[in-house]
Amino acid sequence: MDFEFTAEQAMLQKNVRAFLEKEIAPLVAEYEEKYAPYPREILVDLIKKLLPWDYCVGIIPKTDGGTEIGYINNGILQEELSRVWASLSVSLGAGGGFLVSKLATEDQKKKYLPDLQSLDLLASFALTEPNVGSDLRGVETTAVLDGDHYVINGQKAWVTGGDIADICILFASEDRSKGLDGLAIFLVDRRESPFEATTIPKIGLRCAPSAVMTFTDCRVPKENLVAGAGTGAYNKLTGELGFTRATTGMFSVGIAGAALEAAIKYAQHRVQFGKKIGKFQLIQELISDTYIETEAARLLCYKAFSLLEQGKDAATIASGAKYFANVAALRASSNAMEVHGAWGLAEEYHVERYFRDARAMFQPEGNPEIQKLMVSARLLGMSALV
Repeated sequence: MDFEFTAEQAMLQKNVRAFLEKEIAPLVAEYEEKYAPYPREILVDLIKKLLPWDYCVGIIPKTDGGTEIGYINNGILQEELSRVWASLSVSLGAGGGFLVSKLATEDQKKKYLPDLQSLDLLASFALTEPNVGSDLRGVETTAVLDGDHYVINGQKAWVTGGDIADICILFASEDRSKGLDGLAIFLVDRRESPFEATTIPKIGLRCAPSAVMTFTDCRVPKENLVAGAGTGAYNKLTGELGFTRATTGMFSVGIAGAALEAAIKYAQHRVQFGKKIGKFQLIQELISDTYIETEAARLLCYKAFSLLEQGKDAATIASGAKYFANVAALRASSNAMEVHGAWGLAEEYHVERYFRDARAMFQPEGNPEIQKLMVSARLLGMSALV
């Protein structure tokens, strides 16, 4: 059992951190104040800066035009970016076409992937609804076949990039009486199948675009059906959850790491009662707790990536990793604010942003309570949700 990066991975971590500190970190404060969320052209420009480092395309197979760098290397990239700017990590879902490469048909991939990878098109993934979160049996968005088109009606909520995306991977129900088996996946091209999208302002991850999408008699050509009812659309989705949940957990690890670094730096220089506050035992406790929990969260995420790299099932450990990392990041950022005292509330020191972003990270890919239920369902062989 090896807990160390290879020499190549350690070099990747060192080099990408140096790049992000030079090219991305100086933009964060200004953009966080100015943009909520990023305008499309700003986001595209930021993602293009990251493409040479295999962000977005690194998780796409070479056969689909990606660079296929591996799950662990992708985890390194995501942790380092989230350490600098979690909003940008979350926003990467709009670029590169990962889910199109994973879910779409070969003809659909040929049609859309080149423009998604060049960022001439942006993508979104629409699953959650105003009344439906983790209970996908209750999906209310409907798809009815009408000649050569499906007519889609309904709303999706909390769609990352939904307000700026050209392409939407959409889950809808062809037959609500069949529950999960009635679900279908569609590739909705906004240029030929218009829909409305409204931006959602939020407490954290402010620059990352989130939207409510409304489909009103939206006509989608039959050839844009990815997987119809009765063909395992739900299984196609759940097959990717190990990766997406471990990645979201790694976003939280990056935030926790940034909070830890900020707390250490401040405690080493701030003087009270005639000595540096890092010498006070209660400050040391806050920092040691943060370090231990951040390391544990990081190891859980990398274990999930390691299993995926070996072609093994990582669903259980990934849910556990996301749960623990979410909680660890919130505690880490709260501890960092405590170390900073009143200055922890000031935007100048960034730890208030870490706190907001850490809390906002609970919801993507299912909140921590759902993750615990996923773990126990696997261990017990029975679900609390049925």
